[in-house]
Amino acid sequence: MERLNLALSALVLILVIAVIGLYSSLYTLQTSIIGLATEQSTVSEAVIAKYLAISKSGNLSDGIDFGNITSLPATDTNATMDYNSTEQPMNWANETLYWIELDYDSNTNVDFCVRSTTFNTSGGDEIGLGNYTWNDSLSNNFTEPSLTYSGPMYTNQSYKKGLANLVPGNNATYRFWLDVPAYVNPGTYNSTVWFRGVPTGDSC
Repeated sequence: MERLNLALSALVLILVIAVIGLYSSLYTLQTSIIGLATEQSTVSEAVIAKYLAISKSGNLSDGIDFGNITSLPATDTNATMDYNSTEQPMNWANETLYWIELDYDSNTNVDFCVRSTTFNTSGGDEIGLGNYTWNDSLSNNFTEPSLTYSGPMYTNQSYKKGLANLVPGNNATYRFWLDVPAYVNPGTYNSTVWFRGVPTGDSC
């Protein structure tokens, strides 16, 4: 009888140990599965800056020349390249050769702004900038840019906004006109004209 009791006790002990081992194995398996199913997250961000590049036509780079004005007063004198294109077919003739291109690799549309320094001689004689007018356009033909909608140059740091919302790969074309009053002294008059491109909607 005593041996039977000892044998039963040993069997119970073995069963208890087996149950504990099985529970431990299941617990380990369960926590391992939970660990594989967990996840964390974070955010990514990149700021793409607005980029633009502009380039002048060769004739605009050479300067805006009104030639020799021999009779005063002179009204609406055209700059020499205002209607000087002779490209064919014929509908290309009489285009202006003054333009600024918004380069293809720009990633934003652009508004253009224009200003000029004082138009004067080295001796200080001056033609007021109200007499120096310009206009710009997306079109380039005999009628555009148009004298009808031209406006005066602004001076010093005061830009005047012109063509708006130009798409990369396109040109802003320009024409320029000069009125010379009868009282203006003879001489060579010069100014520097500045062109600025800004992202559409921005101030000059």
